[in-house]
Amino acid sequence: MARVISEIEMGEAGAQELEPYRRLIELQKEIIRLAQQNERARRECLALRNHMATAGTGQVVAQRTLRQKMNKAFGQLPAFPAKSHRASLIIKEQAIC
Repeated sequence: MARVISEIEMGEAGAQELEPYRRLIELQKEIIRLAQQNERARRECLALRNHMATAGTGQVVAQRTLRQKMNKAFGQLPAFPAKSHRASLIIKEQAIC
């Protein structure tokens, strides 16, 4: 009976000795899971970045083309025509009054 009790005590002690290794294994599993999640997120981010770059390039080209068409049809237009004309109209109105 004493032998059985000593074996049980050694079994419990052996289990306690293995606990750090079990924690190490769990941490390694968690590291692997996080690494896979990080890689998946990196690929999704890269795909989204490529999609946005492609979509943004298409819009810039379309705007540039529209501006080029307008310049070709009407000649080079000033950047802010309303402001300069408005100022000259105000000066003319003040001179008339």
